[in-house]
Amino acid sequence: MRSALVLVVAVALTAPALAAALDPGALVLRRADVPSGFRLDRDQTGPRPNAVEARSDPRLPELFRRWGRVTGYQVEFDRERQTIASRVDVFRSARGARGLLLWYDREVRKELGPGLHRAPARLGQEGWIYRGTVPMPFTLVVWREGRVFSAVAGAGISRDRTLALARTQQQRVAAATR
Repeated sequence: MRSALVLVVAVALTAPALAAALDPGALVLRRADVPSGFRLDRDQTGPRPNAVEARSDPRLPELFRRWGRVTGYQVEFDRERQTIASRVDVFRSARGARGLLLWYDREVRKELGPGLHRAPARLGQEGWIYRGTVPMPFTLVVWREGRVFSAVAGAGISRDRTLALARTQQQRVAAATR
């Protein structure tokens, strides 16, 4: 009985550390996932720690603190006038990932307005698919799986191709968070 109690306490104490150790760079799309001819955009690829991400919006530092955001990672690929972007944000709990998903949904609808088409995504635990045409046809898929928020965007590529890429990323996220 005592050894079982020690094991439970050890797992409880190490779980938060293990949770924070999830590598977001291992969850995003890879070069082998995207169609041939796409080049990695090194300037738009890499870790997205809270301090870097918070520069884009003065509201984010407080939201990240409240949501328990640990870190993130983004990767972008380009080919002529086409772009594929993939990102993940890791949180301490599913509540944080859901908070970002809801906030992101409000912001996208506010920024892109009435020309935006929005539908539920059948990925992860909840998410959305957005389609629009400004400045070119694009599809954006955002979803959460547990404590991970994910996004895959395709500009100048088909909705079906973008959804297939999002499914590839979701497989990685689901495997890593089991």
